[in-house]
Amino acid sequence: MVSANNSQTKSSPQAQSRWLAIGLFLVALTSQFVLGGLTLAGCSHFSDYGPVVLAVAIASGLAFSLVGGLILFYRPHNRVGWLCLWTGIGLPTLAAADFYIVCGLAGQIAAPRLAYLAWFTYSFGFILIIVPMFILLPMLFPNGQFLSPRWRGLTIAGLIVLAVASAAMSLLPDFSRDNSFEGKFPVANPFDLAALPAWWYSVFSSILSLTVLFFCFAGIASMIVRLKRSVGDERQQMKWLAYFLATAVVVQLLFFELPGAWFYPQLFRTIWYELIILVVFLGYPLIIGLAIFKYRLYAIDVVINRTLVYGGLTLTVVLIYIVTVGLLSQLFHTSGNLIISLIATGLIAVAFHPIRERLQRGVNRLMFGERDDPYAVLSRLGKQLQTNAVPAETLTVIVETIAGTLKLPYAAIELVEQDAEIGQASVGEPVSETIELPLRYQNETVGRLIVSPRAPGETFTAKEQQLLADIAAQTGPVASATRLTLALQRSREKLVLAREEERRRIRRDLHDGLGPTLASQTLKLDTIMELLVEDPQAAIAQVKTLKQQTQRMVADIRRLVYELRPPALDELGLLEALRVHFAQMRGSNNGSLHIAIEASPEPLPALPAAIEVAAYRITLEAITNVIRHAQARDCRVRFAITENEQPPGLTITVIDDGLGLPATFQSGVGLTSMRERAEELGGTCEVVSNGRGGTRVTAALPFAASR
Repeated sequence: MVSANNSQTKSSPQAQSRWLAIGLFLVALTSQFVLGGLTLAGCSHFSDYGPVVLAVAIASGLAFSLVGGLILFYRPHNRVGWLCLWTGIGLPTLAAADFYIVCGLAGQIAAPRLAYLAWFTYSFGFILIIVPMFILLPMLFPNGQFLSPRWRGLTIAGLIVLAVASAAMSLLPDFSRDNSFEGKFPVANPFDLAALPAWWYSVFSSILSLTVLFFCFAGIASMIVRLKRSVGDERQQMKWLAYFLATAVVVQLLFFELPGAWFYPQLFRTIWYELIILVVFLGYPLIIGLAIFKYRLYAIDVVINRTLVYGGLTLTVVLIYIVTVGLLSQLFHTSGNLIISLIATGLIAVAFHPIRERLQRGVNRLMFGERDDPYAVLSRLGKQLQTNAVPAETLTVIVETIAGTLKLPYAAIELVEQDAEIGQASVGEPVSETIELPLRYQNETVGRLIVSPRAPGETFTAKEQQLLADIAAQTGPVASATRLTLALQRSREKLVLAREEERRRIRRDLHDGLGPTLASQTLKLDTIMELLVEDPQAAIAQVKTLKQQTQRMVADIRRLVYELRPPALDELGLLEALRVHFAQMRGSNNGSLHIAIEASPEPLPALPAAIEVAAYRITLEAITNVIRHAQARDCRVRFAITENEQPPGLTITVIDDGLGLPATFQSGVGLTSMRERAEELGGTCEVVSNGRGGTRVTAALPFAASR
């Protein structure tokens, strides 16, 4: 029962809001009926409202009321619905008030309290339309919230200024002068106020008009900022409203306001001007409803694209017709000639298709880059790679070219090796979820191409996905080459680090081991020289100790020399040194492991020193792993000189018949050391399961890297 009561308590505000929305919608309908009744009474003949303007007030008022009612019924907390209802009530109400006043002044109807209604309409009537429609709706669309507390504070301050200026205008002794919104009535102030200073009207009417103008532009600025910041669903909603307002404003300015103000004032008295006003006022609420409820059904980018193309085409056709007819009329001193009109029409017919194609390509390039010309994209990418001689900058050039030619906000390339990222280049910042395309070379994934759509909530078309796939295919070899360059650089760095570490170790061993030992031997020799005369037996004991210390020192020197390069390699060669060493190791396995060494050719030719040492160490490590882990009975080691391959080198193969690799195999220190020794020489080392059981180790050491 408690939960049910809580549920009813929580739902009651929503129910109250819905009932209030229904009541306001009925008020809007009442205003429509009043306006219709006044029209039937003949009041429209005394008003400046033409039939189209009257239709604007009725149709757009009904549209705003319907949209506002629907928004509030489904989303009661969205202030956009309240503003739409506010506008839906204001449009017919203001028209009805105008009809009532002028009709009463003309004596057509009895109009009690006419002066009071004129006082309110003159002073505060703009609040019914301009404030909700042109200031608050752009500020609050689409979620009913201001962009930030600063925007809310600025808007509240502006509304206070408008209220003060409107109150000041309401104090005028009569309403015969324009109230800044083309409203005036030959009516005296019903409150019979005293005369005001001469500057009163000019100051407050200017404040009123300038404040409204400023906040109309502030509403547009708020929409632009919200469009840039918005993501996902909200961005799609903002794009619809921004598209409609931009299109309506451009059409009204280019085709009516500017020509009417500069060349043809009669445009403002034509049916076409009234129709564009009807489209703007009627389209505004319909676009709001579409954006909030149905925007997912339409591709706004396609609509914008087609509007730009066919709008530009229409303008071009009109200009061609006007210029052609004007020039030919001036040339032949005639006007209204059918032949001239036919010539202009023929020129338009001939030029229509080429112009449309050029406009389409231009608009596509403006909105989507060069996605419709994949050859140009790949050609530009190829030229950039040819002119770039620095391997480290190759990836940056690629992502900059991709982002620039396709108008993408973000593009990046990541190089991977064994599922680990080893390098990255990027440009821009992602604005939504990114898309990854693999970069492959010789059936190996060498990296990823990561791109972001142009706006949040948008996806790539099938044509764009195919183009990106082609770019990824062309980028794969370049990414592989760059990865090899980075690997070579890392290998060189490892060589330098290893060399320095080896030098540091030898220095430490010499300084901490042989140095103090030699110093102590000098002291012991001095002691022995003193004891030879006084105590020969003690001197002999010291000589024996000195001999043992010298033997240990010789062993340490041999160890250092062996770690630098095994002496057996110089004395016996690679094969014999391994055989001797394996013979010694066999004892640790009780002789159960048979190790066979083969070479092609045998004996092996003289090998580079680095190749010989690496082969020796890799083979010993492989056999050590066999003895420790494989439980094998037979192991074969094969050396082969690959002279017919480029580059030539030495291939080492170690095969055993043991347990093989475990299911969850991870490289240990020994296998990693083998791989690093091979990579330091530009070679490879691979450890895999043998097809017949056991393990196969294959190391390829190219000669060219060691020369």
